[in-house]
Amino acid sequence: MPLTRITTRSVANDTVGSDDLAPDLVLTGTVVTAPTIALTGTSAITLPKGSTAQRGTAADGKFRFNTTLNQFEGYSNSAWGAVGGGATGGGSDQVFIENDQTVTTNYTISTNKNAVSAGTVTINSGISVTVPTGARWVVV
Repeated sequence: MPLTRITTRSVANDTVGSDDLAPDLVLTGTVVTAPTIALTGTSAITLPKGSTAQRGTAADGKFRFNTTLNQFEGYSNSAWGAVGGGATGGGSDQVFIENDQTVTTNYTISTNKNAVSAGTVTINSGISVTVPTGARWVVV
């Protein structure tokens, strides 16, 4: 019989078996301490998803699927960024990295990092790109 609520008393040896969970378990709320979660098996997990406007409170380490941009994204160093590879060819090769042509939000290149963009890049009015000392942004 699946548990309806898992408590510290219902977890033995830091393990909850698949028999203890409902097939479509949904975890909500706030975890007080950061647990280590290990997901095993060959199926898949469903991540939070929503539009750019639905991102919620920004915090380093957040990970979600952006339905506006149709891509996975993560939050780090004061900015949301794409997670994953570039464009693919007819097979599984990822030879190309694609970049947008317009900067629409303020962006700061990470300290001790470099950035490259290809083609014409427009920075919208009122938007800034900050390149810290020791970093470079090259547009080719």
